[in-house]
This record gives sequence, structure tokens and C-alpha cells, in this order.
Amino acid sequence: MSGTGWVVQAPCAGDFRFTSEEAEAGAPTEPLLLALLDDCRGCPFRSQCVDLVMPRASQFDGVCGGRLWRDGKVLATCEDARPAELRERRRHRITHGTEAGARAHNRRGERACSLCREAGRLAQQARRDRKRDSGS
Repeated sequence: MSGTGWVVQAPCAGDFRFTSEEAEAGAPTEPLLLALLDDCRGCPFRSQCVDLVMPRASQFDGVCGGRLWRDGKVLATCEDARPAELRERRRHRITHGTEAGARAHNRRGERACSLCREAGRLAQQARRDRKRDSGS
């Protein structure tokens, strides 16, 4: 299945085992995370999950793709997870010197290069100018 339509079909869809208040109070406990990891067993969408979240690049904390992650490193793996599912394949080429390039750097969790930073700054200034001019 292409896109993200698979998300609603994943075994973890709609799983809210801890409330937002508990999340704000601190990270979920290890037993809870291991219980969430159990949902990944047999999930047909583990590699798509890794492609969507990109846990290594984003230094993800939580359960993704049949693994328990902390700062983008695997701490635990569900029983039937395969090594090939860990590949983060969604690495598109960055068009440097453009606003889209700045956003691509940001999505990867990396600092934008000087060309992309400048393009992003100029685009933001242009949006502010348009907004200011339309409000007058």
C-alpha cells in the first residue's frame, strides 16, 4: 500500500494506553513500552512505519517498526522483526538553495546548509511582507 493509508490498518492504530497527562508527567515506563512493542509482532507495516517515522534520523523515542527506540537507537526488538525492516528508505535528494531544500533538511533532523537557510529566510521575509501589505 502506498502513501500513509496503511496507518489506520496497523495493529497499533488508535492505541492510547497512556493519556497526555501521563506523557507530560514523564516518559512512558519500560513495561508499557514493551507491551506496545508486543503489538508490532506480526504487523505487516513495520518497514513502512520506519520509512514514515525515520527513527534514526529523527532520534525517535518510542515504539516504531517492531523496535523500541531511544534517541534513534534500538533498545529492544519484537520476536519476528527482520533486519531489512530497519532501512530508512525515504531519503530524497535535497534541492539546495531553495525553501523546499530548507524544509527537507528540517525533516531529516539536520541543520540546513547556508544556501537553504538563506532561501528559507528570504521566503519567510517575503511571506511577512505580503501579510503586512495585505493588512494595510
